[in-house]
Amino acid sequence: MHKLYNTNTLLLVIIVLLLIVLVLKNTTNYVVAQGDGNARHVFGVVGEKQGNRQPFYLVDTEEQTIMIYEYFQGGGLGLVAARNYKYDKKLQEHGRPYGMSIEEVKTELLKTQTK
Repeated sequence: MHKLYNTNTLLLVIIVLLLIVLVLKNTTNYVVAQGDGNARHVFGVVGEKQGNRQPFYLVDTEEQTIMIYEYFQGGGLGLVAARNYKYDKKLQEHGRPYGMSIEEVKTELLKTQTK
């Protein structure tokens, strides 16, 4: 009976390890890091590599801002875009390609508030 218990435990461990490998193999390649101490409201996400470019997303939840950087192999790190999402999250619906400017978002919100 003791030998059967050891065999079942060993098989269970092998199955769990195989499942972990399967899950890790099929997940996207990203890393999340969050600030410590006074920067708990800031976190970064490394996106999937595309050719020789690696995106890095930095989110500041206190300032309600997202910044997108790209690392170019051999070229360094550059800012691609930045946006304050304070007014974006107040919209009920949005469907224009490539997004609205902050001023357009404010105008739309003012229109809905006056109705």
